[in-house]
Amino acid sequence: MVQAPVKPVPAPTRGSSPGRDADAHLPITLRLPDEWSLSDECVIQLGECNELLGFERTAEGALQINFPPGFPSSEAEGAVGAQIIAWRFAEDSGRATPGTGGYSLPDGSLLVPDAAWISDERLEGIEIEPTKPMPAAPDFVLEVLSPSQDICDQQDKLEQWMANGVRLGWLIDPFDA
Repeated sequence: MVQAPVKPVPAPTRGSSPGRDADAHLPITLRLPDEWSLSDECVIQLGECNELLGFERTAEGALQINFPPGFPSSEAEGAVGAQIIAWRFAEDSGRATPGTGGYSLPDGSLLVPDAAWISDERLEGIEIEPTKPMPAAPDFVLEVLSPSQDICDQQDKLEQWMANGVRLGWLIDPFDA
């Protein structure tokens, strides 16, 4: 199994832009022993036990821990996420999720976008279980940069989304004036 590198905390982010807190905590990636299996259920349970942190699983099986965003990022996530959800209801088309909906992707990763929409077409034949992540890639994802995130890492995450079948992805930087 290929392991994701461990990122030190705290450290300044590469590619940071003005207005960012250089001392903000980066996401932490924990490499796990090869014999450990981090199922979708385990990632969800970690999130339930640690409500202020966000958890994702990389394609390599490592656990990524994300810190809560600051106000500008949170505001942008909420505003755009609400518009996507309102559009979904106005069009009566597909399903939309805010930043709490996880997607179990074909490459083995479990990612959580800041907002997403999945079409009725893609939902055909998929059994949606209330306690599990969506077992398919959404059609559209939105990622909002926060001070604790590196813009290059978020661009890589969008590329990972696209490689797993996402048709359109947006990365919003609320700090880029």
